[in-house]
Amino acid sequence: MLSSRRLLTQRASSRRCIERSTTKRIKSTASAGTMHQTADRPTNTQLWRVFRNAAVPMIGFGFTDQTVMLQAGNAIDCTLGVTFGLSTLTAAAFGQIVSDASGVLFGGTVERMAKMAGLSPANLTAAQRALPIVGQARLMGNLAGIVLGCILGLVNLLFIDTGRSSTLKLQAFNEEQQFEFEVEASNAIRNDATVLTVHGPDVDGLLASMTAALSAGGCSIVEIQAKRKDKTDDTEKTAITDTFHVVDKATGEQFDDDDMEALAQALLDSTRTPMNLNSVKAAMNELETSNAVLRSRVKKLEGVIHDRQITLVSSTGAERHPVSMD
Repeated sequence: MLSSRRLLTQRASSRRCIERSTTKRIKSTASAGTMHQTADRPTNTQLWRVFRNAAVPMIGFGFTDQTVMLQAGNAIDCTLGVTFGLSTLTAAAFGQIVSDASGVLFGGTVERMAKMAGLSPANLTAAQRALPIVGQARLMGNLAGIVLGCILGLVNLLFIDTGRSSTLKLQAFNEEQQFEFEVEASNAIRNDATVLTVHGPDVDGLLASMTAALSAGGCSIVEIQAKRKDKTDDTEKTAITDTFHVVDKATGEQFDDDDMEALAQALLDSTRTPMNLNSVKAAMNELETSNAVLRSRVKKLEGVIHDRQITLVSSTGAERHPVSMD
């Protein structure tokens, strides 16, 4: 009997503890809900501080990301792009990979530097930080900061020679391709025309160069057949087979057998013209860069010489030359 009473007493005590705990949780939840519902709207100054504190780190992130991408992309374009024939867009994509990796590695450094700026906090309560308007201010700060940082990062373009990669790619043009052309001349295929067949790599401007050479050599072109073979697993380059059916412009008949060698040689020489043009373009780009530097030096030298031609004597008898403002 005594044991039963003790058991009932313990159960009643446990029930009272559970009820008190439940009551406390309900009061705590109600208090939090009341706090959220009655949170005051932050002042404009507080919202500005939220916006500013969110924007400043993003400016650093945007500037760093843009700088690394441009510098790395340009370096890749001028090295690997030249070696492997990568396009500028491909080099920029690799630069973006380097930029994103740098953001992961050094993102904490940017955040610490932003905190060292000593920006005053918004001093919001926990309930105010949960308000939608505060989240919107923070989001707009992040957006404005990253855009401004990326725009500031474009200043790197002032220190990058954007045309250098094109010049290097032109210089790296495989000049050995000029020895890969083969020309075959035959009077046996047709009785009324000489047939010239050219095999070699596909080069921009090649067909126009050969046509001009044949015309200058006294040929009248009767027919042209152009075939192109794209890259395959067996061939690393795109090849062409151009066939010209020509007659002597003066007689309207096929060329003599003795004249075919000179005709084939002229056609072979014309295949080198597009390649020489690429080399000339590269040389011209280098000359333009050198000339710009020389013009700047000559201008400064002219200013110094001009100043030396003028002597100024003050009332105290001291002589001096004017200083150029350039």
